[in-house]
Amino acid sequence: MIVTRESWAVARRYVTVPLILGGALLLAGRRRSGLAALGTAGASLLFFRDPERPLDPDSDVVYAAADGFITDVEEAREDWIPGGNALRISTFLSIHNVHVNRSPVEGSIVKQEEVEGRFVPAFLGGAKEENHQNRIAIDGPKGRTVVVQIAGMVARRISRWVQTGESVVQGQRIGLIHFGSRTDVLLPAGSADPLVNPGDRVRAGVTPLARYRKGENIA
Repeated sequence: MIVTRESWAVARRYVTVPLILGGALLLAGRRRSGLAALGTAGASLLFFRDPERPLDPDSDVVYAAADGFITDVEEAREDWIPGGNALRISTFLSIHNVHVNRSPVEGSIVKQEEVEGRFVPAFLGGAKEENHQNRIAIDGPKGRTVVVQIAGMVARRISRWVQTGESVVQGQRIGLIHFGSRTDVLLPAGSADPLVNPGDRVRAGVTPLARYRKGENIA
């Protein structure tokens, strides 16, 4: 299991307390409670694993931004996309998935916004409109891509690892959603053809989500 410096900075708030408590309980002779607390610490650390994902990038491909399964491949309205019409591909992350998000495309981060909202279960349709979320706009050679990190009902937190003005490459770590969550990737309508369907399992920085159409270059 790999835990990077960035993911450990998030994980330690969930790991340290049960780790210390477990050690104290074991020293006090309360073996069963102590082992349970240590098990909680280990399970929490597992949620924040961050494996290496080597990628031989294809500039014509949009890669998954999150681990999990596809819930929606649909048309959507998106104000950050020129013209407002978008293809939205949504991925639901359960507590068993890696929660690190990665950039689906190369480009420059031109805009970010944190939107306060509710914390309904991330697998429900209303989550994409109502939940607390972090929005990232990336302008690249093929046009604009918008990544939306949506918090779930458990930890309700999103950690951002990139700044506006920063350049990113395909598969680069851009942030982490604590525990269960949802990540949407939005592309200009008509710019790319989806390569996944609802129910498909995907891995961030590995699985192709869509392929740009030849000759399409929408700013």
